[in-house]
Amino acid sequence: MLKLIIIGVFVVAASLSLPTEYPDPQDLALYLNEEQFEDYLDKWLAVEQEKWISNITVRSASARSGCSLRVNGDFSEPQPVFIRQSSNSYLFPRDNSGTVRLDSGERVTVACPGRNIRHPNAASSVATATVACAGGQQISGPGLLRSNGAFAQLTCSGHANHVAEETRERCYNNNVVIRVGFVVYDVFYPVYHSCYDKNRFEVLYVWAPMDASNTVQQTGVDRPGWIAGNFYPGVQANSLYTQVQQKQAIARVVGDRLANQYVTSNQFLARGHLTAKSDQIFATGQRSTFYFINAVPQWQPFNGGNWNSLEQNLRRRIGTAGYKCVVYTGSFGVTQLRNENGQFVDIFLDNTNGRRRLPVPLYMYKVAYDASRRVGTAFISINNPHYTAAEARSLQFCTDRCRNNNAFSWLRWQPDRVDLGYSFCCTISDFRRRIPHLPSFTVNGLLT
Repeated sequence: MLKLIIIGVFVVAASLSLPTEYPDPQDLALYLNEEQFEDYLDKWLAVEQEKWISNITVRSASARSGCSLRVNGDFSEPQPVFIRQSSNSYLFPRDNSGTVRLDSGERVTVACPGRNIRHPNAASSVATATVACAGGQQISGPGLLRSNGAFAQLTCSGHANHVAEETRERCYNNNVVIRVGFVVYDVFYPVYHSCYDKNRFEVLYVWAPMDASNTVQQTGVDRPGWIAGNFYPGVQANSLYTQVQQKQAIARVVGDRLANQYVTSNQFLARGHLTAKSDQIFATGQRSTFYFINAVPQWQPFNGGNWNSLEQNLRRRIGTAGYKCVVYTGSFGVTQLRNENGQFVDIFLDNTNGRRRLPVPLYMYKVAYDASRRVGTAFISINNPHYTAAEARSLQFCTDRCRNNNAFSWLRWQPDRVDLGYSFCCTISDFRRRIPHLPSFTVNGLLT
């Protein structure tokens, strides 16, 4: 009880933005539900980012001419999609400072797909327009603005519409590739891609770029509802994740008594992001991560424990070291629970018409690969808190390259904690021998 009271104090302090040191989110993974944990994580990230920004010397560059726009402070909601015209790519920081810099006169496309642009100085109501840096935080926008105005006052009439669409591209085992992003002037700008097995309702992996610009992300962004799109026909995907239905799914194979032990108020299956909300810099990208083709069933303390630590630590490491990565995040195998006869049985959340679909994965992984340096590392965690320590260790399939290795001192997970996700690291070649999902690429060493 005392521990719960202490946790409550920290959560309240976070909600009030009180200046304090918050405990690491993994320390609360066993005590907060899915929504409470995400609320806490957002406040914790805000504090950590403020400390990061105050300690980096690159901020001194803000005195130069042009525009300096803070990721947290100068991008309002409902947020437009911003395209840097010189590179025809999303407008992101070019370093780990949490500041977007524009040269004087540099042009940016402002788009509100499915909506209209809003600004106090607006001269017209359009969905897409061009603005240019007028110095500081000011922009000009001939045809859009009557006079120069603040960049931070650019908003949309509603949240910009993102798109998830199946492509003709194929991934492992001839499964489909779904791209998620925004359409601006009939050009598709991807945020991430998903390799998806339509027959099993199984997300094999997603991939997205990650570099120094991802170090600082917008905080305080509301979480939207999850979207199934047309990728889960005949079922209500969100309903399958409710504790009532997941307990029913588990009871089908282990019996009611054990299902009530496996699924509790603190230990249940959450909608676990693959590309994390916090991996995306701005609100537009963050909102686009709430598709079920970007989620798998994860036990909540696993999701908030070592998996979350890996997400936060890896993103910070990539930003600190200056890596330019593609990060592949995926799942493999089906987790098992013991039935009344002591036998292990596979766990699926959907059994519509006797078809076993939406597997609860056994392994979760992140593979970070920097093609320019030809370095990469696979990080793996076991998504099952109900295994014994011996059972979890027996599932490790490579020599752990992170354990007792100072080169990975930045990784702050607790790898032997089965309740938070027993974890280990592999070389890419060792990883491929067990999990064959990923496309071919050349690796000459570990990403550390």
